[in-house]
Amino acid sequence: MPSSVPSLRPVLAALVATILVAAPALLLAPAASAAAPVATPAQPAIPPEPADDAPVSLRLVSLDPTSLAPGGTLSAEVEVTNTSEEEMADPGLGLRLRSARVTDRSQLASWQAGTGPDTAGDPIAEAAEETTLAPGESVTLRVEAPAEELGLSEQPYYWGTRRLSLTVSVDGEAVSSIRSFVVWRPEGTEDAITQSVLLPVTASDPGLAATDPEAYAASLEDGQLASLSALSERDDVDLWMDPSLLDPPAIGTGTGEEPTAEEQEAQADAADGEEAEASPTLSYAPAEAASTLAETLTTSATSGDRTVLAMPYAQADLVSLRSAGGTTLLEELQERSAAVTEETGVEPGSMVLPVAGAEANGAALEKVAAAGVDTALVPSSSLRENPAGTITPSSIGTYTAEGDEAPSLRLLALDPVLSAEFSQLTGATDTEQVTQRLLAETATVASEYTEAPRHLLISPEVGTALDAEAAGAALDALDEAGWVTSGRTQELLDAAEEGTTTTSTRGDGEDLYALGDLGPAGVHPSEADGEGGYRHASVVAEPTLLTPSQADRLETACRELDVLGSALGDTATLDLPRLLALSGASWQWRDDTQVPGERAREARQQRAALVERIHVVPASGYNLISDEAGVPITITNGLDTSITVQVAVTSDKQLVRIGEQPVVEVPPRGEVSTTVPVEAIANGTVTLSARATTEDGQALTEPVDVPLSVNPAWENWTTMVLVVAMGALVVVGVARARRTGSSKRAPAVHGPEDPVELSRSGRSRPDRDPAPPGTGSGTGAGDDAAPTQDPPTDDPQEGERP
Repeated sequence: MPSSVPSLRPVLAALVATILVAAPALLLAPAASAAAPVATPAQPAIPPEPADDAPVSLRLVSLDPTSLAPGGTLSAEVEVTNTSEEEMADPGLGLRLRSARVTDRSQLASWQAGTGPDTAGDPIAEAAEETTLAPGESVTLRVEAPAEELGLSEQPYYWGTRRLSLTVSVDGEAVSSIRSFVVWRPEGTEDAITQSVLLPVTASDPGLAATDPEAYAASLEDGQLASLSALSERDDVDLWMDPSLLDPPAIGTGTGEEPTAEEQEAQADAADGEEAEASPTLSYAPAEAASTLAETLTTSATSGDRTVLAMPYAQADLVSLRSAGGTTLLEELQERSAAVTEETGVEPGSMVLPVAGAEANGAALEKVAAAGVDTALVPSSSLRENPAGTITPSSIGTYTAEGDEAPSLRLLALDPVLSAEFSQLTGATDTEQVTQRLLAETATVASEYTEAPRHLLISPEVGTALDAEAAGAALDALDEAGWVTSGRTQELLDAAEEGTTTTSTRGDGEDLYALGDLGPAGVHPSEADGEGGYRHASVVAEPTLLTPSQADRLETACRELDVLGSALGDTATLDLPRLLALSGASWQWRDDTQVPGERAREARQQRAALVERIHVVPASGYNLISDEAGVPITITNGLDTSITVQVAVTSDKQLVRIGEQPVVEVPPRGEVSTTVPVEAIANGTVTLSARATTEDGQALTEPVDVPLSVNPAWENWTTMVLVVAMGALVVVGVARARRTGSSKRAPAVHGPEDPVELSRSGRSRPDRDPAPPGTGSGTGAGDDAAPTQDPPTDDPQEGERP
């Protein structure tokens, strides 16, 4: 932005800065008065450390206004807590101000670090409370000072950050101080910077839902994830989003229907006959709070003009996976991210990978580019020639490696100090102190001696448990600051893409003063210097990447889950074990190399526990006495979803031929019986192995063995023996009947024939006369007795008696 004296400003600024450092009291000290004692300049660069036995603890409750102008009033409130074991009488509070403007950001850190009592000069304003504090009790003290009593110049050029202290005294003796800041901004001041806040929208542990369900529920209810949800709705933040939060895992709940009698019996059979209480079929769905979070994030990401950038799914370490050969896992992660985009409509503008300052160098950036990513998030301390330089560049640059086919990257250069300060807004720290530091830092950057526009990026540490109220208060204060304009992260990326940047601090156009195009020699590892600033490190920290064996175990777990999933009617039961496997590849585990293997093992164990609820029970002791028969097999499903499986049967000997193996669908908590055709080839005993597989033949359960006796000739021999036996019985019966029938049947009884019956036969007399009694042809005569004479006949040729 243009300054008050644009042509002479750089020269005058250096001259004035020298004078201010040498003799701030002579130039800017206010006139002495009884009401407002003069603040002396006798202040060491690094204040003394607080005494270990300080009897009080202090918290800055408020410090107003956000920027102080002529005619305003500076007010501060401090909560004083008696931490000693004795009573404390009449605590007092005094306000002191350093009138020299801060032009070096490192002074801010060193000033705020001290908590010892500040006794340099008399306080500008004081307040006391006539009370006695018992041990553990607190009181809030308030002081005020009109702007006119501070003795600050009203010229716009002298705007900027001032240091102040709030010192608590007991019985007239200073015991402890809070060191903070106030921004002096007279009317007519125009200097300003643009600032973006890129919020990492991801869980502290991407697999938390699977590893610790209770902690996951607490995070959704009133923890880190709940705060992310609230902050994402603010229009003044951009989102760097983990797609897995838009794809919450399904969790089983006992809201399903009670099992039927048949299902209870099936469950008992699955338990090998042991008595067990049948459990209801579970219903699987994401937790209500997780679904609400996904809906909120989706709405935030698709509304307005905010920038939405993508993380890899579940914070996957793409660099590690690529180096370890985890191709299958990379493909699955990409597929899941694409599915989330399709389902939610959230289309991130770019994929961004973080590079830690300690690990930053040319090789690290080239690995990011080789992983197929076009943007890296790197601390600016690793990209600046001097991290403690007096002019802060915009948070954007580009990287081009050496060589004809050199990869290139856009570099989002987050401000490490601002980002670290923002990360402290967890509710466990002094929110007002952090807010004042953020205001002081941005004001100091905006007042630096340059005419080129600048755009800074704040991005808190991934997984930080920000407190929505504390972070919201800091964002509100930045929105109120007249020297900060809220911008979008996409504007930085567009500037790098379009080349609308400059490396000159005297830029006279709209091009951002930025880092420019860097090569391998321009990227350095960086670290905190212990005094609130950053410096280049002498040695780059080599990251611990996934080993090929770790990547292989994670891939194996994912493949096994995919196989089981292909048989399930509803794959929701696999959401948690799948999340375990995918989250095992997160970049968070570079410092904890045991996690990937543990998560792969746990995912496989959970998958095995599900498979154990599928049982294949073939008939035992089955005898095959025909050429072909169906062997009965029962499939029991103890899962909460239906399964479609193929019953695969094999034989250990070539005595039988297995026919087409059936595919069956088994309802949840139910069973289905089927048969597998088996054709006998030769006599003998074989062992059949039966197992459940997917429809394409991939094994699910372990094989179950059952013996089978094969006797295909028995059927023919048995039939022939039965036929022969029955035929023999018939022959024997007929022969016996013929042999015994003439001697055993009753003798005939002869008597006169009925004339009526005789006339009907056409004969006039019987064939022969009945034998006279006693001649042997009657009752009692033998069968072989012969008649003594022929019977009379009517035939005239045989003679007829007159």
